[in-house]
Amino acid sequence: MSSKVKKTLAVAAAGLLLASGYASAGTTLKLGGSAAVGKGVIVANQAAIEKDTGLTLDITVNGDANGLKLLNAGEVDVAMLGAPIEFAVKRLNAEAPGSINPSEFVATQVGSDTVKFIVHPSNPVKTLTDTQLKEILTGKITSWKDVGGPDQPILVVTGGPGLGARAIVVNLFLSGTDIVKTAREVQQLGQVAQVVAQAPTAIGYGNGGSITDAVAVIPGVEVVTPLSLVTRGAPSPEAQKLIKAATKYAPK
Repeated sequence: MSSKVKKTLAVAAAGLLLASGYASAGTTLKLGGSAAVGKGVIVANQAAIEKDTGLTLDITVNGDANGLKLLNAGEVDVAMLGAPIEFAVKRLNAEAPGSINPSEFVATQVGSDTVKFIVHPSNPVKTLTDTQLKEILTGKITSWKDVGGPDQPILVVTGGPGLGARAIVVNLFLSGTDIVKTAREVQQLGQVAQVVAQAPTAIGYGNGGSITDAVAVIPGVEVVTPLSLVTRGAPSPEAQKLIKAATKYAPK
């Protein structure tokens, strides 16, 4: 066999290897989805994860539902979810019925996160019951005076409908009742805490990656949720490496 033919076969074999998902070290893995996973786990430990796995990570933080939507379309290799996968499936199928078949996806939990509720540090209301919080978030209580505070309207701040933290609050804390329509809606979870830190009458929520010292946490009320990496079908060897590394660094 000539050297030219050998070289051609070698190139073709390498192409097949890459296409099959069994690429060598240095493969770029595309990820999309939750900020709780994307920023809180992957970006925060990106150098170490890339060193552990030999992968190059291309990360887009755009919310749970968008991450799963991109995975379904084949535009990313792994979706990052900060809430149970059924919440993202429910939302996407509500927008486009039948667009997502949950049986096609495998969600692997790599850690857990806690959603907490926050107010401005100057707010004299330092504690709220579960019931009071639920009635504030759903619009039944609209003034701070009704929970022992000043006679001022409550500004509810929330992330967009596609974000995992909102799905957690709506589905797990509010039992499926949506957040009041007059709430101020922001596009990223981190922006909720930013708005609350600037607005003395605001209330919102966040997680370990978004809550800062600029806000006050309401004690005793929180929601624990899984952090997951999702693949379409069984994880490839590269995805398995990522899952193992992410599990090492994710909060438990």
